[in-house]
Amino acid sequence: MTSKEFRDKAENLLTSWHPADMPRGVVEQAAVWAQLATAAAIEEQGQAVRDAA
Repeated sequence: MTSKEFRDKAENLLTSWHPADMPRGVVEQAAVWAQLATAAAIEEQGQAVRDAA
């Protein structure tokens, strides 16, 4: 998956609940998707640098 796809999953989770009703598990799951988005973005940037060399 791309960083955008991971980021979209996190965003969709967080926007599908009213903040007052959001269970802790949803926040935790969104945090995991956000971490995966960050890792994917780092890998994508690294790949772009390697491709440019």
